[in-house]
Amino acid sequence: MPDNEDVRNELAANGVSDAECNSKNINFSNFFNLRTGEINVKSLEPQEISGYLEKMSLIIAALTKLFEAPEKYSFEVPMQSAFDTRPQFCSFLKRLEFFFGALKRKFLLQHKGINTVSLSIDPTDSGFPHFTDLWNFSNDVKGADEQLKNIPSLDQIFNDAYDKIYKGIMPVREQLSYAKYNYFSYIKGKNIVREFEVEKPQLIGKKDEELLQKINFYGFDQRCNIFIFYSILATQNKNTSGTFLNELRDVIDSSTGKSELMSNKFISVLEECYKRDLYQIGTLLDTVDRDIHPKAILKYTVGPYYSNNTFNEENMQKLFELEPNDPFVFKFSVSGILSVKTVHEKSLMKQFMNSLFGNTNQRELFSDKFNYNYMITPFKIKQYLKDKDENNVPCKIFGMLDGGDLVE
Repeated sequence: MPDNEDVRNELAANGVSDAECNSKNINFSNFFNLRTGEINVKSLEPQEISGYLEKMSLIIAALTKLFEAPEKYSFEVPMQSAFDTRPQFCSFLKRLEFFFGALKRKFLLQHKGINTVSLSIDPTDSGFPHFTDLWNFSNDVKGADEQLKNIPSLDQIFNDAYDKIYKGIMPVREQLSYAKYNYFSYIKGKNIVREFEVEKPQLIGKKDEELLQKINFYGFDQRCNIFIFYSILATQNKNTSGTFLNELRDVIDSSTGKSELMSNKFISVLEECYKRDLYQIGTLLDTVDRDIHPKAILKYTVGPYYSNNTFNEENMQKLFELEPNDPFVFKFSVSGILSVKTVHEKSLMKQFMNSLFGNTNQRELFSDKFNYNYMITPFKIKQYLKDKDENNVPCKIFGMLDGGDLVE
């Protein structure tokens, strides 16, 4: 297996210094595929970056349209009628679209060899940009104001470029300055996709003594370099104004950054447990506060993405032979669990002890996990697969046409 020095070299190629590695407390085991021992980082060649980002932008945009108008594609989101989470998921996808749009601006001059910063992907598990690029992007947004102060104005850039052209000199520095201006002005002050974020809870109903709340959040699972979006329905005793859902609303309203949010107990639990199995997540959240109980959890997994830039299994590689010009397979899934029964403690002694120590007198019994798999592929690959994935597992597949439109 490669050692830490190999990984640091990969990070250095992506603009992350040793000091930044140490300050971010990077777990180097995240860089290795546990099956093969290979480094889970691949720096794309300059000529590969533009096509990769263009394809990812098209796919995420198509996925957004799919969830915005599912009836157009005979696509029904699980639990859509009872627990519609499409608007919130689409809002997250639009931020992901913005992320790839920003990267296109950042690497605009890469094909000319002017921008020495490389774009890295995880070639074994996800096909997405590596989480170091996500960190770099987040830091770029924070420093956009300062960067713009150090870049000449557009008029100055153009004037300097014209002057060099008239003198027969290639305006290399001006091209780079323009690319930087274009990138930092695009991302300045924007609501970007991050490693982890929780939205304000939404009150969606009341019944007897209970409030029905919806909590949406997403995280970037560094183990597989894939974004996961969650939506949770939870009941809350409306007479317990001091419980953590109310605190969460107040904290987020007055917050400006993740460090302030982390003081909230509920957010800490979510960030700690969202990478676990759904049943484990539900069981854990059911014990955080005695007056709040999850009733449904939906999980959207965005990815993985397979292409000629990834290390593909034999079955996947055979599919690519059907579409040699621009083969790809983008996967996403929707899974979830539901509370099927609420069990109440009947023993008066146990009820008293639970109340004394702040524990709950009821617990939720959850259903087995349901899971629906989907793929977006070139139309030729869709025609070949029909309704099963490369491993012959049932899967709904959408074909993508050259312009980015999907066909069911």
